[in-house]
Amino acid sequence: MAKVTGEGSIIQMEKDKPKSKCRKWQLRVPIGLNPRTGKYQQKTRVVEGTFTKAKADLRGFIKEIEHDEVQGRTSYTFEEYCMRYLDIRAAKKEVAPTTQVRQEWQFRAAIRHIGKVNLAAVTPTMLDDMYIAMLKGDTLSGRPSSGSYVNQIHDNITLVFEHAIKEGILVKNPCDAANPPKMDTREKRAMKPEQIQELIEGLDPGVPRECAYLVAITMGLRRGEVCGLSWKDIDFENGIVDVSHSFDGLGNLKETKTKAGMRLLPLPEVTREALLRQKAAQAAQFAKTNQWRKPEEGYLEQTEETPVIATHYGERVTPGSLSRWWSIDRERFGLDGWSFHELRHSYLTLLALNGVHPKVMQELAGHYSSQITMDIYTHVNLDAKKEAVAAVSKVF
Repeated sequence: MAKVTGEGSIIQMEKDKPKSKCRKWQLRVPIGLNPRTGKYQQKTRVVEGTFTKAKADLRGFIKEIEHDEVQGRTSYTFEEYCMRYLDIRAAKKEVAPTTQVRQEWQFRAAIRHIGKVNLAAVTPTMLDDMYIAMLKGDTLSGRPSSGSYVNQIHDNITLVFEHAIKEGILVKNPCDAANPPKMDTREKRAMKPEQIQELIEGLDPGVPRECAYLVAITMGLRRGEVCGLSWKDIDFENGIVDVSHSFDGLGNLKETKTKAGMRLLPLPEVTREALLRQKAAQAAQFAKTNQWRKPEEGYLEQTEETPVIATHYGERVTPGSLSRWWSIDRERFGLDGWSFHELRHSYLTLLALNGVHPKVMQELAGHYSSQITMDIYTHVNLDAKKEAVAAVSKVF
């Protein structure tokens, strides 16, 4: 579908005949600006018959193009309204700063294709063409986008059009009739128990990055949660970790994304010993750093507010840095290609393998939805059932 912007016209193609005798016509229907070039464009069709029939064909052609639906009218271009949408959400503090940045980048990816077109003139066909172009590499980076990423873009611009409908600017959402690609994210893997044991034994908790890996694999914390830990959150005496903060890529220490994310977790003995080693190593590193710092720069001091995973300058490490560290180190541990998040997934899978109740798993993981927990639990137990059936089948 496209958005018709005029009444259309009928052009006589048999110039040597009077109009009453002509039986060949070209129908021209304007459909507004090209979203990429900003130039006006039109759709055409050649029909045969009398002029009266051509007029009927024109009405049918317009109806076919527009799908017989009338969109609202607005002066906003797609780009202008996307920016308005972001400004409104930011003013209302409806989303976290990192989410705001991610949404803006996804809007920029779409603006590259349809930014100049009037908001009311965006059609499902236009969106489908954009999705196909992104999958083929017509992107900001010049690399083909994954189906999952394009699907996320579709979800976010759907919210933009829904907002326009709520404001009375539009009467329909073109995303409803578009066909975004399917999610194609690789299924998360989980390490086997012996792999987890081997990884833990190979880590040096005195090194901040390796201590971070150990915390993730033994407690199932997310990147931001690992980076958000301070020493005050670790109760060594009672063996408890207070997970109540997350550190984002913009340098914001904030409460966890959901209330479910705020949780008290038992501190495994192996993790307790690792954190004690990291605390001692950190204090020693601060002392070394202080030897060459100038008095006016101030001296580093390890306090209850000090990050558990910190740089040599006592600064909190970002989740992005943690991922970059892992991408460098993982091959050394025989885990080349494994994502940092798969450390957490391996921990949760290990819980399921050991028969931990899904509700307890949900609380340990800090999952907002029990469905996420159940997906892991069901998958793991289905595998166990398959192994059991296979073992019995050998007897048969």
